[in-house]
Amino acid sequence: MTGSLVVVGTGPGKEDLMTPATLAALACATDLVGYGPYLDRVSPRADQCRHASDNRVELERARLALSLAAAGKRVVVVSGGDPGV
Repeated sequence: MTGSLVVVGTGPGKEDLMTPATLAALACATDLVGYGPYLDRVSPRADQCRHASDNRVELERARLALSLAAAGKRVVVVSGGDPGV
């Protein structure tokens, strides 16, 4: 497998307050997966595919993210706040 999967948190919501690790992961991503309002906190880029969903479909989001990574994509699952909580 050549793809990757990273889960990041957007922190308080302003892009300039995101951690360096989050910004680095976003910079390398080919695909962003997440709840629509969380993806809206990340500046769009033409070279990235955004997969927005409702907040009640966690399993579907996880399956999509894993499938994209298995297909060789560099996937970032965007969470609000702290994804470790």
